[in-house]
Amino acid sequence: MDNENDSVLDSTETDADSAEPDAAEEKETPKKKRSKKKLLIVLGVIGVVLVALGIGGVAWHSTPGFCSTVCHSPMAPYVEGFYSGDTKLLVTAHAEEGEECLDCHKATLGEQLSEAMSWISGNFTDPLPMTKTGTRAFCLECHDSEEIKLATVNYNGTARNPHDSHYGDSLECFSCHRVHRESVMYCNSCHPDIRGPEDWG
Repeated sequence: MDNENDSVLDSTETDADSAEPDAAEEKETPKKKRSKKKLLIVLGVIGVVLVALGIGGVAWHSTPGFCSTVCHSPMAPYVEGFYSGDTKLLVTAHAEEGEECLDCHKATLGEQLSEAMSWISGNFTDPLPMTKTGTRAFCLECHDSEEIKLATVNYNGTARNPHDSHYGDSLECFSCHRVHRESVMYCNSCHPDIRGPEDWG
């Protein structure tokens, strides 16, 4: 009989002992749930901030201000020219039409990283060399060649048309049109009677 009572007591104690950790686990569960919830909220807030910074960074990256803020030298003069309203600079006409730097300067990520490394190392020329953004093929992505020719028939009262010259399509647009520097009338080097706009060199 005593053995039976002992085994009953043992089983009761065992049940009581095993019941206690369950109760402790139940008490910890709400705390764990709160901790997980807090962690998820913190991660969510961090995620939203990172997304907002990413979107803001991409938007800022396409503005002229980005170019001169990040790479003040050598970019600042180009950005100053963009905002200057100087009609001698072709960039002014583009700025007035709402164009931004990256509308013309479409660099790949690799090119931008290479430019950043050149800037960090100081391995760049100042002023920057002229790029292919002034080529005929490049400019005619937005501008229509025939419309330009029609607009400059009998240019400045002469029988000549600088956009329909004896050079045909072999002259590049940057021969005359300098976006960030003062434009020049290339034809004038041989034909003194043909002059560019008054504000050209």
